[in-house]
Amino acid sequence: MSGLGSNAGRTVLWLPAAIAIAHAASFLGVVPVDDDFIVYRYARNLLEHGELSFNAGAAPSDGVTTVGWLLLVLPAVALGVPPEWWSPLVGAAAFAACAAVTARAAARLAGSGGPGLAAGLLVALSPAAAWHAAAGLGTVVTALALAVCAERGLAAFGEEAGAGDDERERDRARRACGLAAAAAVLLRPETVCVAAAFVASRNLRRAGTIAPPLLAFGALCAWRQWTFGHPLPAAASLKALPLADELAYGWAYALRSLGEGGLAALLGAASLCFLRDGPVRWIGMACAAGLSVTLLVGGDWMVYGRLLVPFLPLGALGVLAWPALWRPAAALFLGVSLVGFGARPQAAFENRFFERHWLAVGDALAARAPAGAAVALSPVGAIGWRSGLPIVDVLGLTHDAFADVEPDLDGVGVKGHHRHDGAWVLDQRPEYLLLGNARFQPDTGRVDINPWEADIAADPRFAADYVTESFELEPGGERVPYARLRSAPRL
Repeated sequence: MSGLGSNAGRTVLWLPAAIAIAHAASFLGVVPVDDDFIVYRYARNLLEHGELSFNAGAAPSDGVTTVGWLLLVLPAVALGVPPEWWSPLVGAAAFAACAAVTARAAARLAGSGGPGLAAGLLVALSPAAAWHAAAGLGTVVTALALAVCAERGLAAFGEEAGAGDDERERDRARRACGLAAAAAVLLRPETVCVAAAFVASRNLRRAGTIAPPLLAFGALCAWRQWTFGHPLPAAASLKALPLADELAYGWAYALRSLGEGGLAALLGAASLCFLRDGPVRWIGMACAAGLSVTLLVGGDWMVYGRLLVPFLPLGALGVLAWPALWRPAAALFLGVSLVGFGARPQAAFENRFFERHWLAVGDALAARAPAGAAVALSPVGAIGWRSGLPIVDVLGLTHDAFADVEPDLDGVGVKGHHRHDGAWVLDQRPEYLLLGNARFQPDTGRVDINPWEADIAADPRFAADYVTESFELEPGGERVPYARLRSAPRL
């Protein structure tokens, strides 16, 4: 689009970016999700011990799905910058850039600033994107990579998309599009589905565009096979369920997103661009592929549709690509996005109730537990990061002991938590067990043992070998329940 250098054109870019920064800042009280702390611990062990394992001195284990995010966290850990500060700062910067790049792409596509500003605002006002900018795991960085992919992909269409008639410029745009898609794959492997969307576009159906994301995916598979003995992330098999169950969880995930910003609806509507010819055809296919993959894997347990957020820029471009409909489409989806603000209070409460509590518990264990004492628990991230103690992972996210365990479809209803083996956990003889998320429930004063921990509590060895106790996080403060091996000292 010509005129992006004008004052009005610059507003199309900087206004969404500024709103995105302010939106991300509104989540400053939110600490990264527990899984982000798993990445930090892997980064620390890699730097200090030269091993990609969750427990220092243990065999390599595939507990990091987001390899690209691990690479972005490594500099912070190496420089001594607390990664729980680094992560939201990177997320906020990526969020602002994502809003601006999406605005530029939409303005390029439409040839005017109105759709560009609307697309940028769809990104900047998304509560899901703002939340995950703070929550970590490189989710919004992945969205930025796909936004760049889209902007460069549209530039490859020449004069219609503002790139001029120079074929060399188009080739450079195609290569940049492919490299941005490859960066997304390193962050979230499932985004390789975008490479299939390139095939739908005559202009992007080139080796320089399709090869980079496929090579990135192939390199990740080869590295995992060499290092861990399997080509796909361990989480893929650990969380896999029968197809009917995956689809049931996936549809529930999509419906839940309607109250959290409507990302599934946005991608579904944007998928209709596949029916059109020209620059947006591949964007429609990419949105359809991203939504389909999310449904097929059953989503996940996190609030605000983490698996859908990376495709937000493509969805914003897709719904605004119809010249006669972009205004009502923008109004509709901005309204649906604003509905998602209603989920903020509960999400923020749960973050304080769980993640902040687990950070405090990790600090307490670091100060009170004997060096080298093993702790078994389900939320292994924040407590494992802050305590530095050996961890027995009850959910199997950081080891492969549960790879052949059948999923507990009757007893567990939380996606990704279906495989557990209490006997194996007790076989490890951990000095301390933290069940029920290491919390007394405020309304009952009891410990609510998680369904995937029930087989631990029911094992006769638990009653015979462990005694249940609690300790205060600080004098007169909140008490933390735990079970202690009878031969281990009290906390």
